[in-house]
Amino acid sequence: MPRPLEGLLTLAATALGIAFFLSVPYWPRAWTERALPVASVSRLPRGPSVLASLRPAPLLNLTFPDDVATVVARRGINGETGLIPTAASITTFRLRATGDLVSVAAPTGVDPVRPVSSDAHPALRVHGAYAVVATDDRGITTIRWTENGVTYEISSRTLDATHLADVANGLR
Repeated sequence: MPRPLEGLLTLAATALGIAFFLSVPYWPRAWTERALPVASVSRLPRGPSVLASLRPAPLLNLTFPDDVATVVARRGINGETGLIPTAASITTFRLRATGDLVSVAAPTGVDPVRPVSSDAHPALRVHGAYAVVATDDRGITTIRWTENGVTYEISSRTLDATHLADVANGLR
């Protein structure tokens, strides 16, 4: 399509849209006010809701109370920042008491944490759930646990496993 014709069509479409919205207040009231027919409301299904029997959706983004920690950064699981379109995010907090940084996430694609049968009294519990510790080669300590069907993890470079578990119990 020739360039001058594109510009003319764009201008015409814009003028038509503006004219439409400017004319709406002058339309007859009968065109704009229509009550719902009573017959259509009576045909709606009655009885218990299908959604009433479902469990509530799990909480994916745990947080600390404001007096315990402040949010330093929040990223999506896939590395996005800003407005996060994904359900779960990686949130980094600065603890008010010590100034340590901890990151909290609900990672995807990980197996749920299950108690080991030989471990009758586990050393670490987070929110009453069995927790496991992992330390990688860069010195980051991570605690992972599963509650309500969601696996969470909290990690820190400066805190050891027992302190990190205490901090994790403050999440809600």
